[in-house]
Amino acid sequence: MAPSIPVARTRLQLLPDALPARIGPSRWLPFHSLFLGATLLCLSDAGFAAETAAEDEQLHDLLSLLNNETELATRSGMNADFIPGMATILAGDDLLLRGARTVWEALSLVPGMAQGLEMTGERQVLSRGVGYSGYTSGNIKLMLDGVSLNSSSMGTANALLNLPIEQVERIEVIRGPGASIYGEFAYAGVVNVISRQRERRVHAQIGEVGGAGGGGVWFWEDQARDLALSINLAGVRSENGAWVERDALSNIGRTTLSNAPGPSNETSRYGSLLVNLNWGATVASLQILNDEYGDYYGAHHYLPPNDDRLANEQRFVTGRIAHDLTFSDTLRANLRVEAWRHEHTSDLFLFPAGIMGLKEPYYLEQSMDEARYKVAADLYWQPHTRHQLLLGLEAARAEMLEPPTERWDTNRNRRMLSALMQDQFCVTDHIDLTATLRLDDYSDVGAFASPRLAGVWRLNDHNILKLQYARAFRPPSFHDLEYPAGDPVKTSIVTTYEMGYILKQPRWEARLTAFNTELERPVTVAYGGVGFINSADAELRGVELELQWNITRDLKLDANASYVDARRLDTDEVLEGGTDLLANLALLWRPVAGWTTALQTRYVGERARADYDPRDPLPDYVLLDLTFQYRPSPTGPYATLGFKNLADTEFAYPDQSFVGPRRFMPDDYPRPGRQAWLSVAYAF
Repeated sequence: MAPSIPVARTRLQLLPDALPARIGPSRWLPFHSLFLGATLLCLSDAGFAAETAAEDEQLHDLLSLLNNETELATRSGMNADFIPGMATILAGDDLLLRGARTVWEALSLVPGMAQGLEMTGERQVLSRGVGYSGYTSGNIKLMLDGVSLNSSSMGTANALLNLPIEQVERIEVIRGPGASIYGEFAYAGVVNVISRQRERRVHAQIGEVGGAGGGGVWFWEDQARDLALSINLAGVRSENGAWVERDALSNIGRTTLSNAPGPSNETSRYGSLLVNLNWGATVASLQILNDEYGDYYGAHHYLPPNDDRLANEQRFVTGRIAHDLTFSDTLRANLRVEAWRHEHTSDLFLFPAGIMGLKEPYYLEQSMDEARYKVAADLYWQPHTRHQLLLGLEAARAEMLEPPTERWDTNRNRRMLSALMQDQFCVTDHIDLTATLRLDDYSDVGAFASPRLAGVWRLNDHNILKLQYARAFRPPSFHDLEYPAGDPVKTSIVTTYEMGYILKQPRWEARLTAFNTELERPVTVAYGGVGFINSADAELRGVELELQWNITRDLKLDANASYVDARRLDTDEVLEGGTDLLANLALLWRPVAGWTTALQTRYVGERARADYDPRDPLPDYVLLDLTFQYRPSPTGPYATLGFKNLADTEFAYPDQSFVGPRRFMPDDYPRPGRQAWLSVAYAF
């Protein structure tokens, strides 16, 4: 029998309790040094994973339906089917085969999640219609190996979204509120990216999409001393862009001053270094992510010059030490200390020469530096096999070390104190209840409670029913507080009622989720771009469907579809930027041993305009991605060749002009047509 191909391969390594960080990213590192270093490290002990029959068994079969485990929902390892709410677990090998090149692209495969862009290149993710809000979305908690990367100044973590998929073991996603466990910014969802660790491999990539670069993973272990070290690094550079026929200068008849037609400035340079050291019950990690990129469509929708200029640089550096304490068979604790640093510099193109009497193009330079420090402790007590309690305490401080302008409050900082209590109780062999309450107290914006009450009923081996009530908050970011359009920006609250149903069969499984979400005071940019406001309350009602079907041993179907009706309560207008319909369909086929191909189809429905935008909704579109992979065994060389947007479909993301019609991008944010890419690797 031919060995199975790792189409849906997922390593079921349970995260240590309380999700201690495992790995971390870095500044831009030259590709040649990265790739050579990774190669030498891996070659130093090629016998680490010799090819054996046992290894073949470790490759998951193409048609296996995995019972993945996750700690994302409760901080205690549970089968993903039995946790409160619905979780999506995306395996890194599967994502590569389906054509995802970054974490940002991978998240579009999650039901109810859509991509978006800010005009100068900041990535955005909309979850169930929430997330289109200009410069500071911050509606999703973004974590790397359990370490939160959301910036206190902006609420975002662009560098994590640009992490190459070759560095990712899996991505765990919860749709909907998660603040009862994770606090701030776990408003519309929680994403935890798990980096590759316990393996050895090198990789290189080239292509029109994703750029050229490489990296590797190295792992060393001394079992006698209970000591292990993992290093995961990558470096990528790209000079890609989308063709822009017109920019905002065409709205005022000044096309002679415009750099359009021409490409958007999407030049990028990315480097990451993730280091993890395990010594007994102690874990120490370092993460360095350095993300440099162009200014895309221009801060004022005036297309930047075609000079491949790196206009933005964001650097995230985190360090973490976590230690597990075991007092008895029923009582244990986890202690954590974290330090986090975020630097952001920009040199954005604002105006071309000739406008407003300017003799030279005008650029705006800014730099910002912020830090965060946190200590935390979790206590787990299991007085009975059916009963588990979690008590958690956190203390953190976030501060601006260097504000972006002199106008900012030079003493901008916040202190955060948090307490968490969770009670998981098995009422019967088939019914589980989870009650969670988290209290967060901020020195600058007040205190908030985030409750959750959830139940899981396993009717039998094939049917699972879930019910959940959850409430979460999004505090104003430092940016929101510094630029209010009128009254001070207040904390936004989200409340969700959710019902889920899972039907499991030997060769297929289906999931249905229905939800009702209420948004109180969502934060957005005021019309005219004059600052930030709390907009009108909104209500979202929707349903999500998922199907995974192993048609034969060599043919698998993975599909999902979602519908959401998102409206403002004061005007009954549809929330801007989102769409009511999203769908994904993937066919993965192994025609012969060693070869696998994947066809990925994505549908995005019409995207609504803001109420001040008289244009028709952005039209719907369908994207096709095609991928071929040759991997004859779990060790040795393998290669993946892919084509993005195979049908060369013209499509765009909605523009984000809050100033008015004079600044609209006439064709929104056009995205690239057909593009090819190649990733080659060697697993030891």
